[in-house]
Amino acid sequence: MNKPVTVSYSLYETDYCLWLEKQASAIKNRDVECLDWDNLLEEIEYLGREEINAVNSLLKQIIIHRLKLDYTSNIYSRHHWKCEINAFIDDIEDKLTNSIRNKIDLKKPYTRARRTVLEQYNINLPQQCPYSLDELITYLEVND
Repeated sequence: MNKPVTVSYSLYETDYCLWLEKQASAIKNRDVECLDWDNLLEEIEYLGREEINAVNSLLKQIIIHRLKLDYTSNIYSRHHWKCEINAFIDDIEDKLTNSIRNKIDLKKPYTRARRTVLEQYNINLPQQCPYSLDELITYLEVND
């Protein structure tokens, strides 16, 4: 006769919010015995990736709009695109730390932005990103 298999779930898997509270409390109290090291490491690595992904996603949106401004002749949407760029810059300002700035590689967001623009417009675009990070996070005048 087979014995039933007992499955043991950790607090991390069953009540994530309570797990977070307990981990925060353990850190605050310097209680290293109560820390869930493996899951903490996983969460910290995830947070780092997510912050970079969020900035890259915003950069992609800025690049899409910059490419449209700089490489299309659509004059009717220019004001809207500039406003959108400035809104994305606002969002980046809340996320872009020096540490994240040092990890930004414009190749991936540019490649994705370029592909998006080429799906909408039959135009020639540079293979490499024509903008620096500083250019991309500089506000545009919307009333010109």
